[in-house]
Amino acid sequence: MFSKTRISTTIIIMVEVILLVSSILFCTVSVSRARVGIRKAIQQRMLDIANCASGSVNGDILKNLQKDSVGSDEYNEIYKTLSVFKDNVELEYVYCIKEEEKDHFIFTLDIDPVRPAKYGETAEYTEALAKAGSGTAAVDDISYTDTWGTFYSAYSPVFDSEGNVAGIVAVDFTADWFEGQLASQMRSTVVSYVIILVFSQIFAAILAFLTVRPFVHLQGELLEEKVRAESANLAKSEFLANMSHEIRTPINAVLGMNEVILRESRRTTQTAEDDPKAMRDALKNITIYAGDVENAGHNLLAVVNDILDFSKIEAGRMDLVESKYQLSSLLNNLSNMILFKAKEKKLEFIIDVDKTLPDELYGDEVRIRQVFTNLLNNAVKYTMEGYVKMTVRGDRREDGSLMLVAKVEDTGIGIKQDDIEKLFVKFERLEMERNSTVEGTGLGLVITKRLLDMMGGQISVVSEYGKGSTFCVKIPQKIVSETPVGDFQEHFEKSVLEARAYKESFRAPDAHILIVDDTRINLTVVINLLKNTLIRIDTSTSGAEAVKMAQKTEYDLILMDQRMPEMEGTEALHRIRASEGGASQNVPVICLTADAVIGAKERYMAEGFSDYLTKPIDSFALEKMLMRHLPKDKIEIVKEEALSEIEEETKKEGLELLSAADIDVSTGLRYCQNDENFYRVVLAEYANSADEKTENLQNSFDKEDWKNYAVYVHALKSTSKMIGAANLSQQAAKLEAAANEGDKKTIKAEHDSLMKKYEAVTEAILKIIPKNENDDDNEIMEFLPD
Repeated sequence: MFSKTRISTTIIIMVEVILLVSSILFCTVSVSRARVGIRKAIQQRMLDIANCASGSVNGDILKNLQKDSVGSDEYNEIYKTLSVFKDNVELEYVYCIKEEEKDHFIFTLDIDPVRPAKYGETAEYTEALAKAGSGTAAVDDISYTDTWGTFYSAYSPVFDSEGNVAGIVAVDFTADWFEGQLASQMRSTVVSYVIILVFSQIFAAILAFLTVRPFVHLQGELLEEKVRAESANLAKSEFLANMSHEIRTPINAVLGMNEVILRESRRTTQTAEDDPKAMRDALKNITIYAGDVENAGHNLLAVVNDILDFSKIEAGRMDLVESKYQLSSLLNNLSNMILFKAKEKKLEFIIDVDKTLPDELYGDEVRIRQVFTNLLNNAVKYTMEGYVKMTVRGDRREDGSLMLVAKVEDTGIGIKQDDIEKLFVKFERLEMERNSTVEGTGLGLVITKRLLDMMGGQISVVSEYGKGSTFCVKIPQKIVSETPVGDFQEHFEKSVLEARAYKESFRAPDAHILIVDDTRINLTVVINLLKNTLIRIDTSTSGAEAVKMAQKTEYDLILMDQRMPEMEGTEALHRIRASEGGASQNVPVICLTADAVIGAKERYMAEGFSDYLTKPIDSFALEKMLMRHLPKDKIEIVKEEALSEIEEETKKEGLELLSAADIDVSTGLRYCQNDENFYRVVLAEYANSADEKTENLQNSFDKEDWKNYAVYVHALKSTSKMIGAANLSQQAAKLEAAANEGDKKTIKAEHDSLMKKYEAVTEAILKIIPKNENDDDNEIMEFLPD
C-alpha cells in the first residue's frame, strides 16, 4: 500500500509529465502553424511592394517598348518611376518582363546600374512568373538561382488601357534576406511559447499540490465505491443465477409435462375401445397436462420479454410512439386483465377514476399500459389477501397539458425502508429467500422507472413492511379533447356484472347494399355486424370491380373503403358518379376508412362521399348511419327487448394464448359487440388471410413498391386493431406513415419486426381456431368482373 506522501508525489509527477507532453505537442503544432503564417506575411509584404511598383507604370507605354526603344523618352519615364523603388533597403532588383511566347519570358527594362539585363535576354522561368503572365500577382514559394544570384521574387502584372497584360514588374529579394526575416520572427514566436510552457508547468505543479490533499481524502470514498461495485457485481451474478432458475423451471415443466402427455397418449392408443371411461380419463389428464405446459410457456415468455425490454432500454433502442388514445379504453382493458388475476387469488380489485379527467389524451399508450400493468401485476403477485386498489387522478398544468397521476395500493407483504432505494436498481431483487416462490425477473420496476424517465414522468413509493405498499406514478400527457371519462367505476362494474349481447336496432330484408374493401377480414366484420338486420349484401375487393358492379346493379347504399391498391375509394366514387346511366350513380356512398385524423371527415365529404365511418367499425355507429341513409320504406324498427347476458370471460386457455401474443381480447370483443362467436369468426378470417397478406407485404417490400406497401400495411393496421392487437396495429401505422413519406430507412429497420409480430399473432389464433375452420360459415361473396 502506498503512503499518502508517495501517492501525492506520484500524482504531481503524473500531472507534470502529462501536461509537459501535451504542452510540447501543442507548442510544436502551434510553432509549425506560426511558421506558415509568418512566411505568408513576408510574401504578402513582397507582393505589396511589387503591386505598388506595377501600379505606377503606364501599361500602354510598357506594351510598346521594343529593343530600339531603349533610351527613348518613354523608356526613361518608366526607368525613373521604378528607380524610386530601388531605394527600398529590403529589395535587391526591380525590372520589367514580358511574355514573348508561351512560358518564355524576356527582360524589357532593368534599372540595375551595375550589370543590367539587356532587352530580349531570357528571364528565369518560375510558376509565380507564369501566374503573373496570366494576370495574377504572385510570389515565389521557393528560391531560384540565375546569373545575378539566389532570390525570392514577387511579380505583378501591368495592364494596358484595354485591360490586357502589357508586361510584368518584378522585384527581387535575396534568399538570405527572406530566410533571415523568417528566422528572426520564428525566434520571437518560439521564445513566447517557451515562456508559456514554463509558466504552465509552474501553474500545474501548484494546482497538483493543491489537489493532492482532497484526492487523498477521496481515497476512502473510492474504497467505498469499490465495495459498492463489488456488491453490484455480486447482485448481477445473483440475478443471472435467478434468471437461470426462472428460465430452467418452466423449461423443465414443459419437457416434463410433455413426457407425461406422450405417455398418456400412448396409454390412450392401448386402451380398449369398449372402455370409454378410461379413454375419457386419459384425455382429461392430457388436457390438464397441456394446460400446465401452456402456463409454463407463458411464464417463460414473460421472463424473456422482460429481459428483451430491459436490453432495448439499456442499448437505447426503445422508442416512444405517441398518438391519440382513450384513457377510458386503456383503463377498461387493464382492469379486465387485472380483475381476472385478482379473482384467481380471491383478492378484491378496486379502481377509482376521477370522472372529470379528459378521456382523449396524446402519448405512448403502449408504454403507459406497460407501466400500469407492471405495478398492478406486482401488487397482485405480492398480495396474499385483502385488496389491490388503483386510483387515477389528474393535475392541470400551466401549458394546458395534464399530469396523469396513478396510485396502486395493496395490502401485500410491504417493503423494508432500507430496501426501497434498491427497488429501481438493475439486477436487485429483494428478500430472495422470502420471495423465492414468486415468479419473475425482478426487472419490472427497473423497466417501469426507465420508461417513466423516457416519458418525462416520475415514480415514488411509500410502504410499511408487512402491511402493504403504495406506488405513485406521474406522467405528463397532452389533452386532445376535454370530453370527460365519466363515472368509470360504475361503467366498469356494469360491464363486468351486466355485460349484454348485441341486439339489432332495425331490420331491412328488402335493402341491398355493396361493401367494398380489399381486406377480406374487414368484409367479414361488416357482414357479421349486419347479419341480424337481414340486409342483402354484395362484396367487392377492389375499386375497379366495385365501379362495374355499381353500373349494373341498383344498390340502396355503398360502403367504400378508401385505401385500396390500384384504385382508391375516392377515384372509384368519382367514376360511379360520372357513369352516365349507371344503376347506382346517385346512391349514397359512405367512406369506410381508418383515417381518423382531424379534418379527415371534412376532406372526404368534400370529395363527394355521403358520410364517413372510421375503422375499427362501431356496430351502433354503423347501424345508426345505415338508418340515416337507407330508404325509409325499407327499414323495420326493432322494438327494444331484454338482451341476453354474455359470459363474463372467455375460456382461460384461449385468453392466455391470445394475451401472450399481445392480443387484448376485451378490445376485440368490444369491436364484435361482445359476441364471442362473431369474434371467433373475425379471428379465423384474420388468420386465414395471413398467408396472402404476408406475401403481398413481402413482395412490396422486396420491390420497394412503397405505394402498395402503404396500402397493405394500412389494411394490417385496421384489421389488427379490430382483433385487439394494438401493438401490431401501432407499428403498422408507423410503417404506413413511413411508406407515404418515402422513409425507406424506417421501413427497412421495422419491417422484419412487424412481420414477426404478425406471424406470432397469426400462430396464436391458429392454436385456438384451426385454419379454414369457418370456411363454411363465411358469407363473403366474391364477385368477379365479367
